[in-house]
Amino acid sequence: MPEKETTTIRICRREYKIASDEWQPLYIKRLGEILDNEIASLEAETGIVDNYKLLILGSLRILDRMLALEESKTGSSRLVRSEIENLNSRIKEVL
Repeated sequence: MPEKETTTIRICRREYKIASDEWQPLYIKRLGEILDNEIASLEAETGIVDNYKLLILGSLRILDRMLALEESKTGSSRLVRSEIENLNSRIKEVL
């Protein structure tokens, strides 16, 4: 079996090596850039310095946008949005 090609991405000033059969290296790099930019924005907005918290919040923020787009395309119920807002509130309480 051939060895998977690895791609290096940088998130929160740390490098990660990603190997995937599913995604092309340029796509992996783009995903990493999107997440890193989101985290940098959150860090500037909130002053949070904990990388773990920033990764979670950044990922949730991106997923929130993704679900909002999906809802706008499919007309999904507002229950999904309500549940996301509830989860975001709980996460903010923990942070």
